[in-house]
Amino acid sequence: MEKENENKWKKVIDNILIYNLYILIIGSIFLALSFLLSVNGNAYLYNMFEKLWYPLFIPSLSLFFTAILIEAIFNKLIARDKK
Repeated sequence: MEKENENKWKKVIDNILIYNLYILIIGSIFLALSFLLSVNGNAYLYNMFEKLWYPLFIPSLSLFFTAILIEAIFNKLIARDKK
C-alpha cells in the first residue's frame, strides 16, 4: 500500500514537472519570436515577455533546476548505497 502511494505522488510530481518543461519550451520560443519581432521594430511581444518574466518564467526555471538538483542528489545517494 505504501509503494502505491509513492507511485501516485511520483506520478503527480512528474506531471507537474512535465507541464513546467512545456512552459519553459513555450517561453523560449516566445522569447525568440518576440526578439525577432523587436529587431524588426515591433516590441509589443517583447514587452509582454518582460511582464511575464518574474511572475511566470523565473519560478518555472527555479522549479526546473531545483528538481534536477534533487534528482541528481537522490541518484548519487542511491548509487552510493548500492555499492
